Amino acid sequence: MQFNKSLLNQVQNMMQKMQKEMSQMKFEGTSGNGKVTVVSNGLQEILSIKIDPELMKEDPTLLEDLILVAVNQALNKSKEAGNNTIAQMMANMNLPNIF
Repeated sequence: MQFNKSLLNQVQNMMQKMQKEMSQMKFEGTSGNGKVTVVSNGLQEILSIKIDPELMKEDPTLLEDLILVAVNQALNKSKEAGNNTIAQMMANMNLPNIF
């Protein structure tokens, strides 16, 4: 089976557009009642980490755990948005039934 070159170009263009959009999205994860905040983009890159200075005086293990929770929360939001974006993109394409 040979794919239509125009269709392939359309898919590549949509993927590039999606990556650009996802790189501009921001997702926030928090823990410790907002004492730790992590921001990631839609490409699952961590953009920033903010820690309440008072938390630095606490047990380092607690701080590590709170950072992990906030990072995972931000990344999970990013993954969910990526999956939704891909599903929407696929729904908007008029792909021939190849199966």
